[in-house]
Amino acid sequence: MMSIVKMKLVLLVVANLLFKVNSLLTYDEGRFLLKLNDRITALEKSKTGTKVVFSVAMRPPSIKSDNFGITGPFSWSSILIHQHSITNIGNAYNTATGIFTAPVKGVYFFTFTTYSWVSEKNIGVSLYKNHEEVLLIWEHQDRGDNEDYASNSVTLILEHGDKVFLNLPSGFQVASSLTSNIHTFSGFLLHQL
Repeated sequence: MMSIVKMKLVLLVVANLLFKVNSLLTYDEGRFLLKLNDRITALEKSKTGTKVVFSVAMRPPSIKSDNFGITGPFSWSSILIHQHSITNIGNAYNTATGIFTAPVKGVYFFTFTTYSWVSEKNIGVSLYKNHEEVLLIWEHQDRGDNEDYASNSVTLILEHGDKVFLNLPSGFQVASSLTSNIHTFSGFLLHQL
């Protein structure tokens, strides 16, 4: 920010010198100075724009053993609520509802990791933008294959107010820990549009 202020100061000094040398700027010189000022203003806006970064972790609804618990399976799909906030700059992720709401139009990056330890069950998570499924990770845990992690990521263009959330499909289940961040959801604004 300080360098932007210095640039504006240099611009004013140069403009002042031009006025002293020739009290009237040419049309091209005036246009050049106006364009330079517009570029500096745009740079200032990009440095002070909206900041959005979140990382959250899910906690189990009940503990089975060793601080671990299972969420699901349910006979309906449900939003996975990640109650533990690791980082939430901009407060765009709501730890009570499990929903990220885009505060500005822009390009956003999301990533999530799910964990499960079960046998002969469906595990998986889907990522939704508003009411549309964007990603799904899924596996049927067969006998003897009791523990797995799965991750996925996506870049999305969101409008102001768009919603992004993780969903537990009907009949699926996932595990989480009371003390470790093993089931996580993160996102951040890459570029404001």
